[in-house]
Amino acid sequence: MWSDALGAEHVLSDARDLVAYEANVSGIRRAIAAVLRPASTDQVLRVVAVANEQRVPLYPISVGKNWGLGSRLPPQDGAVIVDLSRMNRIREVSVRHHYAVVEPGVTQRQLYEHLEKNRLPLILNVTGAAADTSLIGNALERGIGYFSSKADSLAGLEVVLGNGSLLKTGFGHYETAHSPYVYRYGIGPSLDGLFYQSNFGIVTSAAVDLLPAAEACMALVARLDREERLPDFVEAMIDLRQQEIIRTVAHIGNRHRTRIAMAPLVHRELATWMRLPEAGLRRAAEQLLEDQGFGPWSAVAGIMGTPGQLRDARRLIRRRLRGLARPMFMTDRLMSLADRVSSRLTFVPWVRRQRALLKAAQPLYGLARGIPTDAPMLSVYWPLERQPASDRENPDQSECGLLYCVPFLPADGSLVREAMDLTTHVFEKHQFTPFVTLNLVDGKALECVINMAFDRASAERTAAAHACNDELTTEFIRRGFPPYRVGVQSMHLVMSDQSPFWRTVRALKRILDPNHIIAPGRYNLV
Repeated sequence: MWSDALGAEHVLSDARDLVAYEANVSGIRRAIAAVLRPASTDQVLRVVAVANEQRVPLYPISVGKNWGLGSRLPPQDGAVIVDLSRMNRIREVSVRHHYAVVEPGVTQRQLYEHLEKNRLPLILNVTGAAADTSLIGNALERGIGYFSSKADSLAGLEVVLGNGSLLKTGFGHYETAHSPYVYRYGIGPSLDGLFYQSNFGIVTSAAVDLLPAAEACMALVARLDREERLPDFVEAMIDLRQQEIIRTVAHIGNRHRTRIAMAPLVHRELATWMRLPEAGLRRAAEQLLEDQGFGPWSAVAGIMGTPGQLRDARRLIRRRLRGLARPMFMTDRLMSLADRVSSRLTFVPWVRRQRALLKAAQPLYGLARGIPTDAPMLSVYWPLERQPASDRENPDQSECGLLYCVPFLPADGSLVREAMDLTTHVFEKHQFTPFVTLNLVDGKALECVINMAFDRASAERTAAAHACNDELTTEFIRRGFPPYRVGVQSMHLVMSDQSPFWRTVRALKRILDPNHIIAPGRYNLV
């Protein structure tokens, strides 16, 4: 039945193929029935029609890199995976109105390379996930980009509903509309929000907001020396955000996060000239970071504007952080100058070490300029003392374990302290190290990204990791800090059939997907 719609080569049911799709970095077990790989909206419509006829549940994925939250797995056993990675067309780019219309298989890397190849003066709101992650997939999960929330970046959704209809949101349902992508709300009720973190349909295209390339760019790195000053540090960053001195998302990482983010990149550079065994190289990389004064917390933020605006921002940031944290500013000019000077003095060991730090910072600095990178993926392997064959290796195929807990907090230093104390308590109880980033989304809200690393080859440590994650999520909810997304294994922790909210979501399912075809159990009671 599926072969008639897609062609036999795009219907996977061999056990080896299914095992590959079931593999995941979080150690979750699910059984899937088959994998379908449509290449167009028309083919998705046919897939949904067959699924309704046969009453077969579908689970759509964009490119399947939802690492730490389920990867390619559905919440329930028995679903057919609809892999949308072949739907990878960039349908339109508007330089004037700063958007690109893309399909779900279009990745950060693909759109970035398209903009570069065509010399378009636009940049992406990139995430710290891998370069080959889906733009639409991340936005529909309400991911946080380097510059702003990705949830606010979509418009003009094209959706195949579970009932088999094709819906276009905003003004898109008017065939003659000139503005389906420049004003997302359209007329009447705005339906876009129904398709974020839901199971009502399959999004087959959307417009993604782009940013105009700035005249000048600068990255702030601010290092806090004393753990007890964290609330004050957070309040200072909130002030800078509210006053729009910093206009992008500020990322505040703890010492453990900084170590696993930076150490593998430093290690790579040191390995080109240090003749040490692997354990010695690891110690040297981590020691170099300690020597540079990366204390208990470090903040990173991108600042864009004119050269004059950057000078003003530098002055105001230094003033606000004086006596609290040590700010450092990276610019294209500074990075280029440091690279040239250090390349001529590599015979000096101290210079070589500084050059290793500089090289390690370049991919992360690139995020401030809208350049996607795979470098952050190395942090999955570092805590377990493993090295991937390349930056683009899929952690689902490794023995590394990764789980995320992502509560949302009001932007408030004292509440951050409470959340961090809770995290430390629960992680120590289960014998894990908390890797934490506090993402100041705007002047009001803060996303807390907490992950743990564990060895998936150990059934005991995998079970402990899931118990730790469940306990922390449950306790955050109890204290008023619910997560803004959860893994497929944790849907039950955030839903209740006693809640009018979740009962309403269930009622909408009956209208938009009466046969419960799309992703049963995903952010829904059914």
